Amino acid sequence: MGMLDRYKKKGGFFQLLQLLETSPAAKREQFLGLIGGESPAWEEALRKRILTITRVYSWDGQYLVEIFSRVQPLTLANALHGNPQEQVDQLLACLPPISKRKITDMMAESAPTAAEKSTCISKMLSEVRGFVSQGIIRLEKVDPELHIPENIEEMLSVNAFATPTFDAEPAAKKDSKPNIVGDSDPASQQENEFLKRKVNQLASEVNALKHENSVLKDKLSQIKKIA
Repeated sequence: MGMLDRYKKKGGFFQLLQLLETSPAAKREQFLGLIGGESPAWEEALRKRILTITRVYSWDGQYLVEIFSRVQPLTLANALHGNPQEQVDQLLACLPPISKRKITDMMAESAPTAAEKSTCISKMLSEVRGFVSQGIIRLEKVDPELHIPENIEEMLSVNAFATPTFDAEPAAKKDSKPNIVGDSDPASQQENEFLKRKVNQLASEVNALKHENSVLKDKLSQIKKIA
């Protein structure tokens, strides 16, 4: 039984992604190496979707304010502690002046160790994942490359993310086969791959709409309960 077999069920990709995100860097690379040995497609898909604090810091201010206003101020202060002042100013610019001053004051007063800073960063990333699950942060809009299609395990099982390759057999050998349209024609293969990518894109959009519909239903249910 391979390492990936237990994760090929629905939701398994996300479980494995969370395991990687909460593992130390060296351990994470070791895991990814094992995964790549079993399935390069899984390794590539996981690497593309690992959430890092650098990635979060690169998001627009309209999304950062949703995160920074919800995490504990001390957690944010310790996570930012020691970062270049220019970067800190740029990141906190999304907050109201009073909130920004509170964070900077905490940064000036605190002196977290490297381990404490790392713990706060991990906590922030865990909370961001929670915000994604709650629909507060929608990765398909914020950072589409990190979005996880609902049927990603199925897509990976058929290697839907694979880069197309073309048969390099000599022309004489190809001519010995029946001339079936789409069998060995590069143009047909390119068209098929384009259609596959289009289907995957549409599947992602449908999943995003399903998620949005679910969030709206939950909100409507809450409103009805209050009423």
